[in-house]
Amino acid sequence: MSKKRIDIETYREQLKNNLLRIFPSVNQNQLSELCAQFEFHEFDKRDIILNAGEFSNTVYFVCKGLVRIYYTKEEKEITNWFIKENMMFAATYSILTGQNNYSNYEALEDTHVLQLDYNILEKYYAKYHSLEHLGRRIIELYYGSFMKKTYDVLFLSAEERYTLFLRDNEDLLNRVPLRYIASYLGITQETLSRLRSKSIK
Repeated sequence: MSKKRIDIETYREQLKNNLLRIFPSVNQNQLSELCAQFEFHEFDKRDIILNAGEFSNTVYFVCKGLVRIYYTKEEKEITNWFIKENMMFAATYSILTGQNNYSNYEALEDTHVLQLDYNILEKYYAKYHSLEHLGRRIIELYYGSFMKKTYDVLFLSAEERYTLFLRDNEDLLNRVPLRYIASYLGITQETLSRLRSKSIK
């Protein structure tokens, strides 16, 4: 058995365990059948996984590595999400509307993913109600996170946003360039540096 084959099976088990945490009551045999459909792919650091203006109906699970989602406005990159290990991502706008995506997806590190065509995922949702419930739960969590991020940017101070980032993603401070974190928080890099200095004291 090749090393890559072992990695794929290990990663599929990682995916399965992650989905079980999201929805513990899912039928495990059906879940194993679904996870077996995911295929391995790897991206090098700085690879663009998906460009804005392209269509994608692929669902990704990050086994190892880190992905940044951003869009460009007036020649400035605006970071709106970081996807790290044990998180899923997809060009949701493309999947829901059938239109081209408007964000860029960039590997910030050498990244290993499991990926699956959304059409295959839908077939499993139709085949098994247990998996359909799992899919609904994933969407609920995704939009809950999206709404929370929107609220934070609109109503919390820069210091409050940074405090929440430290609580939930402190590991990213050593993995992500500070300019990307500042953009994600909706603050300048100078403000971020000041907040970091203040938190260390």
